[in-house]
Amino acid sequence: MIAVLVLGAVLAAMPASAQTIESAYTKHDYEKCKVVTDEDPVLERVCEGYAGIPVRWLNGPDASSIFFGDEAVSDDTYDERFAFAVVQNTIEWRGPRRGAHIEPFAAIVRFQLCRAIGGPCRPELVLFRLEGRRRSCIAATVNGRRADANVRARVLADTFVQNFRCGQDQRRPPE
Repeated sequence: MIAVLVLGAVLAAMPASAQTIESAYTKHDYEKCKVVTDEDPVLERVCEGYAGIPVRWLNGPDASSIFFGDEAVSDDTYDERFAFAVVQNTIEWRGPRRGAHIEPFAAIVRFQLCRAIGGPCRPELVLFRLEGRRRSCIAATVNGRRADANVRARVLADTFVQNFRCGQDQRRPPE
């Protein structure tokens, strides 16, 4: 019994990078989330994400995008490949387990990147660095056509994204 308590205390004191990182998943019907701004033609909605982290969805006439956190949203973090992008509805949250839940430091979201309105489109996984409920930034992307795209995205989230500093570090080039 004492050994278990000591081990639990040691695990609790370990940094997130030394603990096992796990996933949690949420699905969102963005059209049903609360409207925060409606500046025609762009509509912003906020959904509740995992661990109470706000999921901000921007929908315009040619593309949709997503951000996380309470702070104001800026869509300048997306590059030109996202001109005709459609965000998908499943979010994978990555973080160490604390009790019954994980404490996410990263979110992985699948997009469909299109050459024009209506396609052709290709999948891309976007890895966000989460700064708690405050804000997020894009740290890396993975080509969704890769056979190992989901595994690769998790590895990048657990290593590169976990230590990424929004506003300071340079985004990893697309893989």
